[in-house]
Amino acid sequence: MCEKLNRFGLSVFKVALTSALCLFGLLSMIYVAFTTNEMFSYFYCLATVGFVALPLVISILFRWRMNLPFYLLFTFYALGPILGAVYNLYYYTAWWDDLLHLLAGTVFAIVGAQLTYVFNKNNKTSYVLAAVFGVLLSMGVAVLWECFEYFSDVLIHSDMQADTIINTIYTKIGRNDGLADVYENITNTAINGQPLGINGYLDIGLVDTMGDMIAETLGAVIFLVYVLFDRNRHPFIVSCTKEHN
Repeated sequence: MCEKLNRFGLSVFKVALTSALCLFGLLSMIYVAFTTNEMFSYFYCLATVGFVALPLVISILFRWRMNLPFYLLFTFYALGPILGAVYNLYYYTAWWDDLLHLLAGTVFAIVGAQLTYVFNKNNKTSYVLAAVFGVLLSMGVAVLWECFEYFSDVLIHSDMQADTIINTIYTKIGRNDGLADVYENITNTAINGQPLGINGYLDIGLVDTMGDMIAETLGAVIFLVYVLFDRNRHPFIVSCTKEHN
């Protein structure tokens, strides 16, 4: 049964939670104004307002009912970037970014799987193929996000592709035999003769990008494994239109 508030799979709790989180995003702009006053932090605040409302919007648009655990997971993921960027959880914890990318993989895989029933509503869709499509869609979203981070870094110097300190590099620069030189146990890096004061070599985004994409893929695969074991007996999203027919 869909929740009694309306035919869109909404409930008073979900509406109240989304409204409170949207207000939190707007109030965070005041916090930014009195602390960092960084334009990119304002962007995170505004983006959060739209993102935390997304579960509600797609529930109305497609007439879906998301079960409460998934709804809470979705809204927590939506709130994650502002907690990381504005309230510094990216810097206070070593795993916050990895957690959000892992959740992103799962969230977009679930939404993508449900979209197959929307696109193919006149025919029966295998839950296995739906889950596989969800995984592929989630991986595609991960690629698009990393492209956004790259262009953001190039065009407005945002450093969204976080630098990583590493101690070993492999490079073919200066060689023409197809082999790579290996530099191990790197303990310092200098730019134009000026030491950076770090204990290693400065990777400028590749490690972060690949780590993010691997985490999102893992999150999507976790959903696929769940579907294969559960056999879609406990779906995260149910079509209210289907229930009312």
